[in-house]
Amino acid sequence: MGVKVGHFNVKDRRAEKQRSRDVVLARLASKQISSKELRDENGFFSSLDRSKARLLVRRASVALR
Repeated sequence: MGVKVGHFNVKDRRAEKQRSRDVVLARLASKQISSKELRDENGFFSSLDRSKARLLVRRASVALR
């Protein structure tokens, strides 16, 4: 089984990102989504299911004098 390697085209990627921005701006302009909802969608942890998250280790804090 071989791995297919693609080629990265800067112009194509730039155009793809611009299309994505245009779609987002249209959604905002038509009130399909709020600014807060967009931030939540695009947030660093937005793809994680927070209901399944748990704290594994709690670090002790140290007061410096």
